[in-house]
Amino acid sequence: MDDVAPSSAAAPERPAPEVLAGLGAVARVSRALVGTGSLSELAKRALDEMRAALELDLAVLYLPVPDDGLALARLVSSAAPDARVRARDELRYEPEAWRLAVASGMPIVLREPASWLGPNPFTPPARHWLALPLVAGRDDMVGVIMAAASAPLALDPVSATVLSLLGQQLNAGITTARLRQRVQRAEMERERRNLAADVHDGLAQDLAVALRELALLDTPDLSEAEASASRERLHQAVAGAHRIVRSRLEDLRATVPIGGLRAAVEAIVERFATSGLPVRVAVHGAASDVPPEAVVVVSRVLAEALANVVQHAHATTATVVLRVEGERLELLVEDDGDGFDAATVAARSDGHFGLGIMRERARAHRGECEIGPRPGRGTLVALRMPVR
Repeated sequence: MDDVAPSSAAAPERPAPEVLAGLGAVARVSRALVGTGSLSELAKRALDEMRAALELDLAVLYLPVPDDGLALARLVSSAAPDARVRARDELRYEPEAWRLAVASGMPIVLREPASWLGPNPFTPPARHWLALPLVAGRDDMVGVIMAAASAPLALDPVSATVLSLLGQQLNAGITTARLRQRVQRAEMERERRNLAADVHDGLAQDLAVALRELALLDTPDLSEAEASASRERLHQAVAGAHRIVRSRLEDLRATVPIGGLRAAVEAIVERFATSGLPVRVAVHGAASDVPPEAVVVVSRVLAEALANVVQHAHATTATVVLRVEGERLELLVEDDGDGFDAATVAARSDGHFGLGIMRERARAHRGECEIGPRPGRGTLVALRMPVR
């Protein structure tokens, strides 16, 4: 009888290394998507994974500029350490060519500057690059990823799949951020109505003072000293009305940033920094997880506190610290100005410090706002409130 070799089951074929690498990149971005990071952090992580998996020099995420046609603004980018190409801050494309290019929502690989599409996204202009449109439905463009490489790009099935999956994840992250932005905008609209009431109340006080002083100045036989004092009070009332209207108009004009609380705090700080007040800012914890109503309270208290620093403190710098820990958040605004005397401020009726407004906002959301006057050593505003 002939010997028969024992049979054995064939070993399962192992996935290729590039397949494993691509699946790992997708898994890491998926975990980031359900985490507490901001949109910018998620996008940066996804671009890093995409650039590494496809051996790209540079990958950039652009989002549409609101109410500006086909203008795209850069949000984040990921560049290789030796990348010699840079991404433009803003892009604008030919409408018809762009619609044809993004209609399918599929990646477009280009081996030319592609002037027919519009300006090249990179400087110097890249010859090997791709565009990955992020679309929702047929007409709603969520954003676009632009990537450049030093060598010709060839998307094999694995690379194309990884690119598409990472793009879909970013699409989901951006869409979620937009929904949060819409909710926050609704909350901001309600807050705008409250601000209108604040403007009315503040103006009513200043105008009452102005009318009283005007009537006093019309009094016969008014002494020169009395007239001079009345004119000074009138001047202060008019200046106060101007300050409160200007401050509230700045608040009413403020837009809702897509990045949540961190972006809102940074936008307010930048606004005051550009007006001449140096502001240091530090954010600790999961600020992207804060709901819209809390974002609005923090934004308003921060804006009011910094406005007081500019108008009254004679400070050379301010410090803003935001901490989010579990279900609580804390906002600290400190300056190195003159400080103030609490008794003197409490006796005033003009309300220009806005201390009552800040405290009322905090109480309305089960929080507290403490304002610590420190004569000669500045002022500390501390807002503490539940996140939800």
